[in-house]
Amino acid sequence: MSINDKILEKIRNLLSLAEDGGNDEESQTALLMAQKLMLKYKISQDELNEGGKQEIIIKSLSVYKRLYWWEKVLVKIISENFRVMFYVQSNRLPHQKSVQRKLVLMGYPEDVELAYEVFYLAAESMKHYAGIHIKDNNEDSTLAQAQIRKAYYQGFMDGLDHKFAKQREEMADDNEKFALIIKTPQDVVDKFNQEINGSLAFKQPDLSRNSHAYHDGYDRGQNVSLTNKYLDQ
Repeated sequence: MSINDKILEKIRNLLSLAEDGGNDEESQTALLMAQKLMLKYKISQDELNEGGKQEIIIKSLSVYKRLYWWEKVLVKIISENFRVMFYVQSNRLPHQKSVQRKLVLMGYPEDVELAYEVFYLAAESMKHYAGIHIKDNNEDSTLAQAQIRKAYYQGFMDGLDHKFAKQREEMADDNEKFALIIKTPQDVVDKFNQEINGSLAFKQPDLSRNSHAYHDGYDRGQNVSLTNKYLDQ
């Protein structure tokens, strides 16, 4: 088993803590620990690979389907924090009335795998906590539930984005190498710019950032207690 495989195995074990959604603390901590592990091991990995050219791969986040607005917001947050690029691929088969789309990640294999897993952990955690919030507020109207869910999702993602940025800054203060390691590799950026055209555009849903749902989601995404026990194994 290679060093990269061992790192990914450790990260997968960490991310599996949140699979059942049964522990708020663990599932939230897993997201941030994944980034911290990535940063820690990228330094030694990049030093080992210095002067060598790594393979760049692509991986789809789903089959062709209707993309939801939050998927586009979340993939941008994940790509900015896990060294990958992303784009939308479109397709319409003869029997289909509308165009189907999917999100695609591009980057080094270990970065793509980690970004893929973190995207789905974040998505499942967000859905889980939004469901709890709606249940706790006893809202029966389907329309009202939809609006609450949108606000909660946006709050969660804004809070998570803020937490990632804060952790990145703190680690960069501890070690200046982190400031460079977190950036998407230039050859990945170059390949993306050479091969991918267009931009990601979508209509932002109508939601309130002053609502209880938004603030509850933001707090959930942001306020995480971190532990170092997984970093020292």
